[in-house]
Amino acid sequence: MPTQDGSLTDADRVTLGSVLNHLIPAPDAELAAGTLGILDDVVERAGREKSSRSALIRVVDALSLDLTAHAVGGFAAMTGEEQSGALLSIENTLPAEFSLFLGIVRDVYYEDDRTPTRPDDFDGDDEVFGKVPEDADIDQTRQRGDRQVNRSSEA
Repeated sequence: MPTQDGSLTDADRVTLGSVLNHLIPAPDAELAAGTLGILDDVVERAGREKSSRSALIRVVDALSLDLTAHAVGGFAAMTGEEQSGALLSIENTLPAEFSLFLGIVRDVYYEDDRTPTRPDDFDGDDEVFGKVPEDADIDQTRQRGDRQVNRSSEA
């Protein structure tokens, strides 16, 4: 959980490194987002605006409050399925904040010269986060990363 002044603890940084690895499917482990060391760039980019800084802090807070991540080893020790479940839960609970955070992570990752070319969209089978449910009615729209996503109802 971030400190009172909003700075990240060492445990937050370890958790976020694992989150970055999980958010962006990489062609190999050496190109995983957390492995590339882009966390500082993500934190710096999020800190540029109050809304994105708040989104980062709220996502980190939600991760630290997730009881399944309190096992020995924390989020990093969870299985891939457990990590996906925890992140999807946060995405469903904090959709606007998660969307802003995910957009920043994608922007920073694909701007790095070491990474593959940015996909035209993020609807591939290997993408888990930031997808529109197939049964959603199209009457409410919000920005997700760099594309429009339509939602009929949100909690």
